[in-house]
Amino acid sequence: MMCIIKFMIQTYQNNSVSKNNFLSLMRSYEVNYRDLFKLVDINIINIKNLNKIYESSSSNDDKKLSLEIKSVTNHTAEVRFSYSFSISGLSYNFVDLKIYFDSNQVEIISTKNYKHKKICSDISSFHNVRLSKWYKNYFVSHWISACLKNGYSFDAKTEV
Repeated sequence: MMCIIKFMIQTYQNNSVSKNNFLSLMRSYEVNYRDLFKLVDINIINIKNLNKIYESSSSNDDKKLSLEIKSVTNHTAEVRFSYSFSISGLSYNFVDLKIYFDSNQVEIISTKNYKHKKICSDISSFHNVRLSKWYKNYFVSHWISACLKNGYSFDAKTEV
């Protein structure tokens, strides 16, 4: 009975704590999709804006957040967010995201090239990979919320 109650509680939470669960991972992708488009106007993510850069400033610090549209297809897009600091002039890539328009999901893109067959050779490794993805996407959820709280937003007017 306790297990059923725990599952019911987690089912209604955004990005629930059920980390080692495929359904929870898919939900985090969906929450990130919904929240990302509170931050970014979905209309600017299209093929005609490929490689364009959009920039937004925070209301309370000296850093700017940039959005670059890396690739766009009918069903997916890849975008990169970068921070630049006006004091030091430094800029660094922060996170790359893949957007799935057809399933309304967003996931963080891993920058490491690895072979799935090697990593997922046993069930323990498979669960570790899934848990790692869950934590990364949970982080993205909090990062998007912080961006919204700090006043960042992207639309056609923010093109550089």
